[in-house]
Amino acid sequence: MNDKLIRFLLPETHTRGAIIRGSNIVAEASRIHGLTGQVAELFGQALLSSILLLSINKGGMRQVLQLDALPGSLAPVKRIMAETSHGAVRGYLGWREEKISMHGKSEHCLSRWMGGVIRLSTVRDLGVGQPYISTIEHDSEFLADHLVHYLNQSVQTRADVILSGDLALMIEAMPDCDEEQWFEAVKCLASIPDSELAGADPAQILSRFTGLGCHQAGTDVYAYHCNCTLEKMRDAIESIPGEQLLDLADEHGKIRVSCQYCDKFYEVEVAQEHG
Repeated sequence: MNDKLIRFLLPETHTRGAIIRGSNIVAEASRIHGLTGQVAELFGQALLSSILLLSINKGGMRQVLQLDALPGSLAPVKRIMAETSHGAVRGYLGWREEKISMHGKSEHCLSRWMGGVIRLSTVRDLGVGQPYISTIEHDSEFLADHLVHYLNQSVQTRADVILSGDLALMIEAMPDCDEEQWFEAVKCLASIPDSELAGADPAQILSRFTGLGCHQAGTDVYAYHCNCTLEKMRDAIESIPGEQLLDLADEHGKIRVSCQYCDKFYEVEVAQEHG
């Protein structure tokens, strides 16, 4: 159930990039969270976007991508969160409690699911020191536009992103890339036919960049995987006041909790000191 990310260089234009067709990741995430249709695709693209962002970070250990509807929004999805670390990606959707009718609305538009302006937050953990946290707001129908805006505004790098079905592709300008070189790289990116984006192997898609000296710089393998454990669940509920824990416990002194990333259930025994 693994998917391969390819990191590549375009030396003729002083750019680099990454590409992944995450069919297994999207399928497993949709199965676990019970998603179908365009919202499953949107969730999958958020997961793949987190992988792309980690792939360009030098020495990055963990990348979190979080999308939030603004307060007061009546859109059906309140939050989409994706986290990538050590070859694993996981995430969850936060729904509004009220059912929202999607009748007559285009499911392809991000704004239909989360509202017009969306708050995008990232956490980039390098493994040493404090993680780098950034938050921006942007208005676009497409998640790829939000990523490009984030990279331009917060990371201050020129980048372009394609998110199409279960394919995620990004190119990024390196420091010595001039305007003409960047234009050539973007032109090659724009020349990829929709038919190839929909189903072609990533290696075939990269052949579109042959004229720019494209060659692979490395590969990474990713899968949808949650690292939750009973011990982590026990630690998580320790912050709940003792009286509330007792109210939540059953007649055997156990609390049944589920992981929001993988829907796995755990039974946590309330510690004696809370009794």
